[in-house]
Amino acid sequence: MTQRRIEVVSTAEPPTCPRCQGEALLSARVPYGWANAGGGWVHGRTGVVLCPACDEDTPHAAPLITWFHVHGKADHGDAELARLLAAWAQNVSVSRLDEQALEAEIGRWRRGDL
Repeated sequence: MTQRRIEVVSTAEPPTCPRCQGEALLSARVPYGWANAGGGWVHGRTGVVLCPACDEDTPHAAPLITWFHVHGKADHGDAELARLLAAWAQNVSVSRLDEQALEAEIGRWRRGDL
């Protein structure tokens, strides 16, 4: 299995979790894609957050959450952090694209409703 490349997003303020609106520990971009109507694969990246409340029972997130509670901020040279980030990135769950919702949003945009 190939490693899923994760891009950690650095911000001055902690990110907000889109699920609970609480303070998350980090945000990242991970590869994401789907098969389009013609059968071709669409590649992209999507944003995810690591939330201490929402992800506390997720097996690959829990050790990373614990690391942040113990160490606080990330240090680029920390091998343990890199290992935990890689394990989380390989297993982070990304919801499937809701093509109907996307088409509806495109329609609203074209009508000038957004």
